[in-house]
Amino acid sequence: MNQKRYKCTVIGDYCVGKTSILNAYLGKSIENVQSTLGIDFFTKSVLVKGETVVMTLWDTAGAERFHSLTDSYLRDSNIVIIVYDLTKSTSNLSYWMRRVEQHRPQTVGILGNKNDMTTQYSEDLQDILFPWTRQHWNIVNGHCSSRETTSVKTFFKRCLLSMVKEDININETFLKLDGPFKIDTLRVKESNIRTCCS
Repeated sequence: MNQKRYKCTVIGDYCVGKTSILNAYLGKSIENVQSTLGIDFFTKSVLVKGETVVMTLWDTAGAERFHSLTDSYLRDSNIVIIVYDLTKSTSNLSYWMRRVEQHRPQTVGILGNKNDMTTQYSEDLQDILFPWTRQHWNIVNGHCSSRETTSVKTFFKRCLLSMVKEDININETFLKLDGPFKIDTLRVKESNIRTCCS
């Protein structure tokens, strides 16, 4: 039996925690993580609704000098996850969404990292993402900390579920199992975010 294969490319600014998030998802250490130079590639098999899915995970460099490489790795991606830093007041999401739109992946994940630290992020995500949500893009929005493996795995699970279902209809039981995420017709909107000061 042929297994489903999904290509997932992780992009975002320099030092937002892309590699740490992937390490957390893959069960690797996030201590002393080095910045990605160019591209890194991983494979992971996961069970989604009783079916084994093989994910190819592409970790891209955030440094501007490597941005010219990004388009070649975005090509044919089923899932693109854009990571931004919650400890900064603003993101670069519009820039990254414009990079993504010409490739039109089936699912775009918008993932705020470092929610275990004081949150300074103040932009209105609905406003930033409106040009794409009005075109009915499948957008999964969430927050995590790479130091909290469960929050990372939950987000990837939601992205995978959005791939295998035509529409996202997550019931209350799923919400209780998978953490403080709320769903609405934006496709997915974050609310009730837990933060703490370190």
